[in-house]
Amino acid sequence: MKKLASLFFVLYLSFSLTHAQEERQYVSWGIVGGPNLSSYIMRVDPLLRDTLIADTILNSLPATGMSLGLFLDYHVTNDWYLQANGTATLEQATLRYSDHHSHMLTLGADAGLTVFYRHPWRGGHLLVGFGPYFHFVLYSAATEGINLYRRQVYTDPATGKSRFAMSDIHAGLGLTLGYEFAQHWLVQVDSRFGVTDILNLSTPGTYVYPFKITFGVGCRF
Repeated sequence: MKKLASLFFVLYLSFSLTHAQEERQYVSWGIVGGPNLSSYIMRVDPLLRDTLIADTILNSLPATGMSLGLFLDYHVTNDWYLQANGTATLEQATLRYSDHHSHMLTLGADAGLTVFYRHPWRGGHLLVGFGPYFHFVLYSAATEGINLYRRQVYTDPATGKSRFAMSDIHAGLGLTLGYEFAQHWLVQVDSRFGVTDILNLSTPGTYVYPFKITFGVGCRF
């Protein structure tokens, strides 16, 4: 019985070592950055005449910004890894009114968790990633005094606190497509779409969802 148990132990140990060599788990990190296009998918009910943003904003046009971030990857297998990423962003958008435009600028940060699959191709790897993220607006400004993130809608008579038109925090989902070269340089397109309405109005059919597409170049260490 002891010999049989020893044989099973040796076989198990051999299998574990072989499996560990085939599916080596390790951690890597890197940096990625590049230009982005950001804007909003928005609709405001024209019946809301008591707010500044109601019957004037028609739509939002994309404008260019910049993103720079760090990532930390935990490689579960040769093909799959889990990535924690943080990105500093400068985002811009143009809000088109009935007879003029207003330009918005925000400085913020993304914090995300992405599951990646990579497939060998031509000496490198094709990359596909998907996962959730949170975005935090740290500073915002706009031309002509129209700043949706800091526009006072009303003052709560019970607390005396002001309510702003748009939330400074939103959650979303991201999709990343890229290619990593054998020298550990990588290029990628990262699309992030908000899934929470950031407009603090409860009127049906009135909403604002932010989105951003980043064209990045980076390196893994």
